[in-house]
Amino acid sequence: MDHSPDHALRPDSLSASLPAWLAGRSAPMRALERAASDLGHAEVNLLLQGENGTGKRALAAAIHTQSPRAAGPFVYVPVAERTEAETRQALFGEDGPSALASEPPGATLYIDGIEGLSADLQRQLLLALNSAGSWSSVRVISGAHAPLEEAVRLGRFRRDLFFRVGVVRVSIPPLRERREDIPLIANRIVQERPSSEGGMPVSLDPAILAELAEDMWPGNARELEATLDRVLRAAHGASPRLDHLRAVVGRRSREQPPPDVFPLRDLERDYIHAVLISCNWNQSLCARRLGIGRNTLLRKIKAFGLGRAEAA
Repeated sequence: MDHSPDHALRPDSLSASLPAWLAGRSAPMRALERAASDLGHAEVNLLLQGENGTGKRALAAAIHTQSPRAAGPFVYVPVAERTEAETRQALFGEDGPSALASEPPGATLYIDGIEGLSADLQRQLLLALNSAGSWSSVRVISGAHAPLEEAVRLGRFRRDLFFRVGVVRVSIPPLRERREDIPLIANRIVQERPSSEGGMPVSLDPAILAELAEDMWPGNARELEATLDRVLRAAHGASPRLDHLRAVVGRRSREQPPPDVFPLRDLERDYIHAVLISCNWNQSLCARRLGIGRNTLLRKIKAFGLGRAEAA
């Protein structure tokens, strides 16, 4: 079992601790950063939804460092990488999260790919979350690679468990929906790499950044990072040129983007819900924090179907 976050995260500033994958000045990412900062202290179960490679695990780890349980363990359980027996042992075995949370300040459990849990493991997880035992001091953050609502609709995921693990739902947009962030992410990835063989720090040419921003990146930030690592190796320690990039990726088709998985409407709903939770459902305070009128907020709450009953 992995008890450590992917990145060395500091608990004093979420924006400083977020990895390059989650960098950005686009509206969706500014809203995501504000929501994540609020949710670190909200102490509710979270569901992070986003395509593969968008940075769900890194965001979960960053939220953990902002929480009152930051000094406790961050327990990572990747469902897709384990057999059912291994997942059961990781969740409910003698060294599982409930045992690790037995001492203050408690543990954060991150279940990656929660939609892959079998029906029996879903049942066990629901029982654990509803118990008054040691699991009561475990905060659960779940990651789903596709909207979990669809799995619920199709009968593949328990509705009652969905509402227990997704008290607040946060969607991470894919790179193709925030192209303006790609140059910033690419530069940060390169800056975080050590200088090759003690050489001078490298930089990315504006022509490379422009070409990167045109790509669809179906693998999202993970694919972008892997591509840049190959480009840097091709440049042999020098600042890469456009021909290095094209030698690695060629000229890929950019005509038709893959279908959107998380519409912007979902991002707005998730962010408003997160702020409502952080404000303890004080609608006036929430409206002020969002910079909108209270009547506007009430209309949005009604339109999105938000309410305390969702968290039950």
